[in-house]
Amino acid sequence: MGYNRLTRGTALLGAVRLDVTGDATVSDDLTVGDATTTATLKVGSSGTTIKTIKSGTASVNLPNINDLATGSATFTVTGAAVGDVVSVNPPALTSGLSFAGATVTSANTVTVYAHNASGGAIDQAAATFTYLWFDLT
Repeated sequence: MGYNRLTRGTALLGAVRLDVTGDATVSDDLTVGDATTTATLKVGSSGTTIKTIKSGTASVNLPNINDLATGSATFTVTGAAVGDVVSVNPPALTSGLSFAGATVTSANTVTVYAHNASGGAIDQAAATFTYLWFDLT
């Protein structure tokens, strides 16, 4: 088996699989896969395989939420499936309205939840939420 050259920022690997024993540090850009290959990432021998990690933004328009109630709204993340993980970061919300989480509820659909504890109804204006989606399925 021949050895492959590793240059700053680029790994030229002839093998299909790269195994690292011990700690590995990437101090520059690292791309796994290209337009014609599918790559996966797993951290640790018992880690969950991550097929894709994508970030983005979505306009979310929560409904009018009564006091002591929870409301929800959805947005599209193409490729997301039930069982994937999504982390959502809302912008500043109206006082009394709390972000209560997010989940992939069906194919390509993320649902976000907010809870109102203000003492009155709140109709939050549409706002831009950011998300990080981990494709696990």
